[in-house]
Amino acid sequence: MSVKLHRLAAADFDELAVGGGGAEVVHRLRATQLSKRLLTLRAVMDDAARLAPTAGGRLARSFEVLVAAQRAAPDMVDELLLSPGFGLWAMHCLRRMRGAVSSPIPLEDDLAGLGALAVAAALRAGLEAEVPVLIRDDELVLPTLGRYRGASSGWAQARTAGGTLTLRTAGSPQEHPVLIARAAGAAERNLIRDAGSDWEPIPTLDAQAAGERIELRLDFVDPARLLLDLPMTSEIVPEALDLWRQRLAEGWRILCRCDPRAARAIAAGLTTVFPLRPTSGATELSASVGEAFGAVAMTLPKDGLSCAAALVHEFQHNKLSALLDLVTLVEPVEGRLLYAPWRADPRPLPGLLQGAYAYLGLTGFWDFQRRVLPEPAYAHFEFARWREEVWRVLVAIRLSGALTPPGLRFLDGMRTVVWRHRQAAVPAEPRMLARRISADTWTAWRLRNAEPAADRVAALVRAWAAGRPAPTGMRVPTSIRAGNRGLVDSTRLSLAHLRLHEPKLFAAVREGVPGVLEENFSLADRAYACGDFPAAAAAYKQQIADDPDHLGAWAGLALCRRETGRHGSRVLIAHPELVRAVHRGVEELSGDRVDPDDLAAWLPEPAPDGTPGGTGL
Repeated sequence: MSVKLHRLAAADFDELAVGGGGAEVVHRLRATQLSKRLLTLRAVMDDAARLAPTAGGRLARSFEVLVAAQRAAPDMVDELLLSPGFGLWAMHCLRRMRGAVSSPIPLEDDLAGLGALAVAAALRAGLEAEVPVLIRDDELVLPTLGRYRGASSGWAQARTAGGTLTLRTAGSPQEHPVLIARAAGAAERNLIRDAGSDWEPIPTLDAQAAGERIELRLDFVDPARLLLDLPMTSEIVPEALDLWRQRLAEGWRILCRCDPRAARAIAAGLTTVFPLRPTSGATELSASVGEAFGAVAMTLPKDGLSCAAALVHEFQHNKLSALLDLVTLVEPVEGRLLYAPWRADPRPLPGLLQGAYAYLGLTGFWDFQRRVLPEPAYAHFEFARWREEVWRVLVAIRLSGALTPPGLRFLDGMRTVVWRHRQAAVPAEPRMLARRISADTWTAWRLRNAEPAADRVAALVRAWAAGRPAPTGMRVPTSIRAGNRGLVDSTRLSLAHLRLHEPKLFAAVREGVPGVLEENFSLADRAYACGDFPAAAAAYKQQIADDPDHLGAWAGLALCRRETGRHGSRVLIAHPELVRAVHRGVEELSGDRVDPDDLAAWLPEPAPDGTPGGTGL
């Protein structure tokens, strides 16, 4: 097993910078990831020899089998080493041995993951081999193949021969045969077959359209996927598998129609889907990480369009993560957190760049969809929203001063694409909704994460309580605190989606037809969505009077004042967190709950403090 020297051509770099990168570029990125995996494996084995000598012999034996398998079937072993679960496992073990993470599991048990990989390699290469493996929770997972549930937990000896796996657990003379038969002449996805209820193969999702094909493993068994700390699905019933295949087929047709070259790149780079389950906070969710190159973690998409969008979004992350293993684009900036329009919490600069790159890809995706969909309102909205949000983030990254020379070149490539998108015409209604939702997201983010200096807030509270004019020219430093992780979600966003997806239903809401909406949509949010800003503002103020910590109401009131241009509302619009902080301070000092509009009109607009302001729209 050897590591190659890699160089990235300037043309490849520039193609990636504008959000592209064909299958040829992706194959080159995969080759760099293979070298990274080999280097990581070498580091794991070296560290384990020092820190876990009892595991050293088992690791050495597993490595010997991997080497033998590579001689017999090099492409297959490369595929195993590039499996997302192996990347997650190797980096976790390395971090653990170097003190970056801890675990209640014995180190020797974590390191046992290489044994399962070696068994999978021996089976797929048709080798006769013996490898020590660890059976956890009465099951043995073989990467890329499946899981066996017929043996007791503990160490076992695995023997492979003729496509058959035999397990003998420690202290037991009984052998457990596991038939994993090779199908002569069959496609790779038919390498395994169910030999009874104890063996469960990893299912394959595949789709074809316009002469292009994609094949993905729907991996719900690899234990390494749990390292992502996401709501993973642990079982896939046949009905769910059928739905996954249907959604991928629909999404793949959309991708191939949208951009066949980009579709080929996705097929060249992605190998695995880790299925997620919906949560109370997110019915649709997708994620990816750099050390699991080739994988997308996602919930079952609601339709083909959602599937296509998720694949585009997450593959952008995959490409950029692989590039960042080769080139430093952003210098580390300790403790600096910034506004990310797709997150409820602030993000560091590398996360900001990752998100901007993902949404750059989505902006192009929605630009195409708005031209071909029979009902394009939602696509217009997404295009209008994300072209402006990505532009705003790119400006913030540029102004950070943390970009390296390659980073500046990369950012300029992204800016060129977004600038072109910003010149495109968008119908008035989706453009207006995009502007409102962007303002909503920014306002809610400031209320959640921006904290004005306590001493300045106290001075303002005392001045108000004493009936004095607010001090002019006051600078109110604002710190950004790391809030709870989360995605952007609000009832106002849901109502905007309803307006776009179901205009007739929304028209019934506007006309006041009872029973159209669920009760969780407040009267204030309904009035705002329907454009009745005076009624919405009054309802939001009542919510604040009932609960001064109701962030959604504070954001809603600021949004209403942004729409109506009410005199004296500039501070509420630009610094809602300051108005809320002084409002709370006055109540704590005097017991009074003052009118938010009166307080906002009294407050002077603070001098600039360096925190992000305005919507940029």
